[in-house]
Amino acid sequence: MSMVKREPLMNESYFDNDIELVRAELLVLEDEKRLPPEEIKLDLVYLCDFNYRSNLVSSLYSRGYAIEEIRNEFVALVSSLEQFVHYSAAENEGIFFNGEMDGYTHAVALLSLGLLLRVDTDVFRRLVEAIGLNGQDYLLEWLAGRRLPQRPPTVQLLFPKTYARLRDAIQAPRDITPQLLKSFLAHWYESVDTMWYECHLGPEGGGFTGYWCWEAAAVAFALRVDDSELQTMRYYPKDLADFAFGRKPQPA
Repeated sequence: MSMVKREPLMNESYFDNDIELVRAELLVLEDEKRLPPEEIKLDLVYLCDFNYRSNLVSSLYSRGYAIEEIRNEFVALVSSLEQFVHYSAAENEGIFFNGEMDGYTHAVALLSLGLLLRVDTDVFRRLVEAIGLNGQDYLLEWLAGRRLPQRPPTVQLLFPKTYARLRDAIQAPRDITPQLLKSFLAHWYESVDTMWYECHLGPEGGGFTGYWCWEAAAVAFALRVDDSELQTMRYYPKDLADFAFGRKPQPA
């Protein structure tokens, strides 16, 4: 069965070339990992490895790859992040909690993907620990708490301009949660202040891997609410939501 591209922006060749280039870079990094420690900074190698794998997961989904293949790549991504943390002398706050929205949205995406891909609980726990999550933010703790009980309670929301609507959807009576999720998703993209905003307009695609609001689907799935009105909306990862809900087999 041929793949059906999921991301409407950019054509199949763009994503095919991007995926090929990323995989080639990952092979180079594998060689660098085997160099003597005095010749290489392993923290930077694994940071590059982690970032490439993050981009690869998004690009594979955008291009139309099977969800199970994306799931395998995500597990490799978690291992790469763990290795970066192991070799890094810096605190994790420098990646995810440095006050910039890019790092924060990356953490939100990772936890959301972990839920939607239904990774093993051990993998999810390793991801939470590697992110360095410890009560910094309400949404992140809520997402982590869907698989890991007894998370630190917090009411702080680091980026309310974008995520107050999602918090409200989580806290609302279940019968109105779908409409609040719809409102959140309708405003999501225009509310973000990140380096990847409109990056598809940059030279040669600007590193574009797809615009997906993983967190909208993750909340719908975690709360088991009706997402039928979300499924046709731009930025909603419908096929991944279908996989999470177990609604039907996904095309390869």
